[in-house]
This record gives sequence, C-alpha cells and structure tokens, in this order.
Amino acid sequence: MSSHFHTSKVTPQLSITLPPSKSLYNRLFVMARLAHLPIPSLWSHLDLCEDLAVMLHASGSSEGRISVGASGTAMRLLTALFALTTEREVLLVSPVRRMTERPLAQLIALLSQLGADIVQPSSQEPVEGLYPLVRIRPMSLQQEGLPTLILPSGLESSQTVTALLLIAPYLPHGLALRWQDDQLPSASYIQLTCSLMQTCGIELAVDRHGIYVAPGAYCEATLTRLLSHPIGDWSSAQYPLQWALMTPRPCKILLTNVPAQSLQPDARALELLQISPEWLSAGDDTLCFDSELLQKHLRELTFGSLSLSNNPDFAPTLIALLLYYQKKAQLRGLDLLRLKESDRIALILRNGEQLGYQLTYETESGFCLAGSAPSSVHTPVPIATDADHRMVMAWAPFAWYHQLQIETPQAVDKSYPTFWRDLRKLCEVIETPLYI
Repeated sequence: MSSHFHTSKVTPQLSITLPPSKSLYNRLFVMARLAHLPIPSLWSHLDLCEDLAVMLHASGSSEGRISVGASGTAMRLLTALFALTTEREVLLVSPVRRMTERPLAQLIALLSQLGADIVQPSSQEPVEGLYPLVRIRPMSLQQEGLPTLILPSGLESSQTVTALLLIAPYLPHGLALRWQDDQLPSASYIQLTCSLMQTCGIELAVDRHGIYVAPGAYCEATLTRLLSHPIGDWSSAQYPLQWALMTPRPCKILLTNVPAQSLQPDARALELLQISPEWLSAGDDTLCFDSELLQKHLRELTFGSLSLSNNPDFAPTLIALLLYYQKKAQLRGLDLLRLKESDRIALILRNGEQLGYQLTYETESGFCLAGSAPSSVHTPVPIATDADHRMVMAWAPFAWYHQLQIETPQAVDKSYPTFWRDLRKLCEVIETPLYI
C-alpha cells in the first residue's frame, strides 16, 4: 500500500484557539476594577475581540471621555461601574450611531434610585465623529438601610440586571433586586453573573422573584487566578461547530481552550442540538467536533418548538443550520433580537429567503421554519448584515454551496477577530474553496 493512499484515508484535522470568552471576562474586568486589581499583562498580547478590547481599556480608564465602541455590554456595565466609582464627570461615547438606539433608559432609572447622577445627553449629534451616550457624575449614595429596586416588567436586557449585581457588593448595605415577571430575559446570563460573584467570595441569595446581594468585596486571589488562565469563548465556539455540521468534506475541528462543561450560557448550544458533551471532550479544555459523527446525528433529529430566550445569540446560527438541513421547527423567545447590533429578525428572514428557504416570523409563535428544500437562487446571493457580526458568521458557511456577497465581512472583529482566518484554514484542510 502506498503511503499516499494511506494518508488520504485519514480525516483532515484543524486545531483552533478561540478568543477569550466575552461573557466571562466582561464581568471579571468590572470586578477587577471594583477590587482595585490590575489586569495581568498577558491580556495585552491576546487576540481580543473588539468588545473585550474596549472593556479592557475602558474599565481601567481614568479619562473624561471613554469610547465603548459598538458594545452594548460595555455601555451598560460601565454605566453602572462609573456611576458608583467615578470622582469626576465621565462621558461614554461611541463611533456607531446604532449605539444611541440600544436600550439603556431602564438601567439609568434604576441606578438613579440608588443616588447615581446620570443623564442621557439631549443631543445625539456626533462630536468629532463620536456619539454621546451617557453622562455620569459622582454618586451621592442613599445610606438608609438596604436599597430594594423593583425591575420593570418587560426588561429590555439581562445586562441591566448584571450591571446592578456587579456593583451591589460595594454599596454600603448591599442590594435587593425584585421582579414581577416569572421569566427574566436571558436568565442564563444573570445566573452566570451570580455564579462568578459567588466564586469570588460574594454572599447572595436568589429566589423566584429576586436576588439579595450582601455588602462585601471581591476576592483578589480568586480574581487573579481567573484572569491568569483565559478560557475560550463559547459564543464563538458555535461557529466551528456549525462548520463541522455544514462542511462538504469530512474533518475534525479541535478547539484547544474551550471546556465542554461551562458556565457560559452559549454552551447550551449543545443541548439545543441534543449533542452530548461527552462526545466532544478530547481532554482538558479541548473539544473535538467530528463532522461525520455530528452530521449523521443532526440528520436524524426532529425539532418541535424550542425556546431560545436564554440563548438569543445562538438563534441566527441555529436557524441557518436548520434551514440547511431542511428541518421543520418553531423557535420562540426571540423578540429581543430586534434590539441587537441589527434587527436580527428582519435580517434572518431576508437572508433565509435570499437563499431560497421558506420561513416566517410572528411575535407570538416566533420563527416558523417550513422544512422545505430551497428554491433555485440567483447567484451571487446578497447577504445583508447591517455590520452585525453574528449575521456575517451565521451565513458564511453557505459560501461552500453558493456564491455569496456578504456585506461588511470585517464585522466579525467585534466578537471573533480570527473568524475568517480560521475558516479559510479549514477550507485549506478540506481542500474546498469558499465562494465569496
């Protein structure tokens, strides 16, 4: 047997190191600032997504004007951080007009009840290319006993809750949050915040209608340990998983810094696709996506009605996958997708239809996927993204099968800066081009 023949039977393999987790480190940077702990120098040498780079710089900044880039998370978490800690006026700004439309008013109203001095500028005209978002002055703390905040019904973002929770231990009497709704949006992200705070020594109690946080301080030793070993981002891991599920040729994709079991809410992508973490684990913090195993698994699955209220960021990827596999499904709990970097609902409908698939959206029933084969499409297929990173990434694998024209491909820098490099490496490994 020739060696050439032998090697051709080996499944091609690609190793990828993902950027650090946004959901973990956005929170940990704020916690480090509150604990007056410097961020380890190793962070200046990592491939950071734009959102984390913004947060790393801004959370440690003492400037009077601080840019939050295109990050809704940075805007909300920093509004709460500076409301509590600033000793002089701070103006948060952004080069992106869309940021002036991202929900912030509820958080401002709640922080104001604690004594924060925060206003949204009346003019939203840009100054030197930067849009003013929020003006924060030093806080006059309300000292009388435990403050209790009632969250409004129809909360616009789980980050409103996370922002309040992160600063809560540093209020003189802690904080009680109550809510009327049984279901908070993206509750898994609030659970992540609570878990990290408890890991770092904060006492808190959660019941069905509220969270109580005792006054305290984050444990410096624990924070240092967590910041010294960056863990890869599960919200980025969904894309190599999608590649494995859509690749035209067999391959194995190894993620070298992502644990199968993770507090990161986006790890639930596995549960939604009924994939057992045990199938993927390839040792400590390494995942192996075997395309043949995963594709066979997905072909055999049926989907009924799924709620994605805890995993809205996975929705575009999941819908792209289900369309490609021609699966019938109903996906609920996604109204907040209209308030993300783009109106994701409108773009999913548009791009799905451009690729020849049938899908509809109703506020009550969510997305309904018809499970039909695509009708003939005119190439090149325009993929509308409105500069939204998740729109670019969710539709990109269709470029193995159609000529695509993807708007603003560089938008991936926001969360997964090495996306195109990693995907092109995979194309080389499987010897299949992308038609872009």
